[in-house]
Amino acid sequence: MAITEKEVLDQLDQCSADYAFPMLDNGYVYPITQRLNCYGDGSRWAIIIEAVGYSVRGGDHYGMTNCLHVYGNCLDRDPGVINEDFLGMTDDGPDGPTFDEDCGWYLTQEAGTLTVRGEVVSFDLSASALEAKGITMVEDRLSAADLFRSLLPECRGQFLATEDELRQRIPKDLPLLLRLDEWYHPDVANCEKPSANETFQQIASVLVSGNAAAFVPTRHPNTHWKNWPGGGIL
Repeated sequence: MAITEKEVLDQLDQCSADYAFPMLDNGYVYPITQRLNCYGDGSRWAIIIEAVGYSVRGGDHYGMTNCLHVYGNCLDRDPGVINEDFLGMTDDGPDGPTFDEDCGWYLTQEAGTLTVRGEVVSFDLSASALEAKGITMVEDRLSAADLFRSLLPECRGQFLATEDELRQRIPKDLPLLLRLDEWYHPDVANCEKPSANETFQQIASVLVSGNAAAFVPTRHPNTHWKNWPGGGIL
């Protein structure tokens, strides 16, 4: 049976109503970066939205995850998010603990190393380094959010899901139609539905037509973390 735009948008709206759609200003998660992947072949469709962020509730490296939001009509699970969709990718480096032992949120040092997907990565959170990257500290002390935002764009690819991690959640033969590193995202916290958002209206058109050229956005992307100052502040 052919895909319809209504089918796609109705599922996204329902997941949003069920709190299973990315809310980039989630008060419990500091947004870091995102990516959107669209797949389809005319009768099957899938969307995976990657929301990389830091949850203070998780603490230490457990708080840094890529949460995969999975939708489609060809899944072997319910659409939305399940426990296995939270991907961790960071750990301490050879310099020792990245975060303080008391709350696992503040950094133990201004510069040092950590591991990202097993690779040792250096970081520098000096005032000059943060200024050069346009990062304003979220508190008076260096925190996890400052750290992971400072690692962009160099480590962004390592923060995102691998092709294998994406394909574990959808049929392996389903063609990739569109991949976005930035887009205009709905303000879910203020009750904007995906179906009322230009980005997802056009994505639905891409899935129906199988033609990525149907995605011709007129709205400026807003997925950068600076556009969502409410994220993580609770």
